[in-house]
Amino acid sequence: MFSKLTDSFRQQGTTLWCIAALVVVAAAVAAPWMNPYYTRVMTMGLMCGYLAASWNLIGGYAGQMSLGHALFFAIGSYSVALLARMPDVPLVAAFPLAILVSVGLAWIIATICFRYALRGIYFAVGTLLLAEIARILVINSDVLGRSQGLQIPGMQGALNFSFGSDLPFFYIFLGISIALALGSLALERCKLGYDLVALREQEEGAQALGVDVAAIKRLAFVLSAALTCVGGVIYAGLVRYVEPGYDLSLSITLFMVMGAVLGGRGTALGPFLGGVVMVIVQETLITVGSAFGTTSVSALAQMIYGLFFVVILLVFPRGIVGQLLHRRVDRKATRLPASATPEAS
Repeated sequence: MFSKLTDSFRQQGTTLWCIAALVVVAAAVAAPWMNPYYTRVMTMGLMCGYLAASWNLIGGYAGQMSLGHALFFAIGSYSVALLARMPDVPLVAAFPLAILVSVGLAWIIATICFRYALRGIYFAVGTLLLAEIARILVINSDVLGRSQGLQIPGMQGALNFSFGSDLPFFYIFLGISIALALGSLALERCKLGYDLVALREQEEGAQALGVDVAAIKRLAFVLSAALTCVGGVIYAGLVRYVEPGYDLSLSITLFMVMGAVLGGRGTALGPFLGGVVMVIVQETLITVGSAFGTTSVSALAQMIYGLFFVVILLVFPRGIVGQLLHRRVDRKATRLPASATPEAS
């Protein structure tokens, strides 16, 4: 495992990872002395980066555009809300419950979709419809709070996510983000990672080479769903409230997709960078709009928000990290003939 990580470090460039490590250490050290507002912004940025990296397993490495990941996020958040009604059960029990439900549901969805070779726009629309069906069911369910959602009461103890501030949640998201980044890095150097890239680039070719395409895509989808629901559990513990208007909305899925696309799909660091940048830009524009206090300025802020991402994607069509890695590979390729010439002579 360690050799695979070091190989990936060399392949992607140690400079990029060293910068990321310095930023992480600086944020971890400075967090206890920050204003609570900035701690919340950093926590939400890490959450969006983590969710984008979770989606990246199926949407980036496997190349399957899922638009229904809000379903798994909501499974995590609503698991916390339902367990809060059972006073003798700690809320951390939502982790195994949500993972079990998400894995089972994702396995069923993936088996049906990939068994009949559903991919591309058809897979995207299919997963989107499933999330929308779930949202309608929740809105019409008294047990799940209908459209008003469910309040999660304050409960004592760390096992019930009662920390008194956002700081522990920041460190929780930071820890699982580091673990997921290193896991993604190791994935790129193992057989599963090679199979995922092969089917993403040329599915028919990968199948001709003996790759079990349906099984590989199913595994990626299940892993992605399990990681996404973990983010939903922690988010519910942070905000103490769940509602279908956010937890099951298309916007939460688009945050995952845009974070991965902005940072670089199919890269280990890209989705984290994209998710953090999205939250920082959004919060900055909201703050500016609130300072003026007019609807027109808020609408203008949303236009600037959209324009910002259009410009970024025009400058970095492969995403920020993806484009940097691509340029690094191009520079290496241009130097190869020159270095090979003396040996040839």
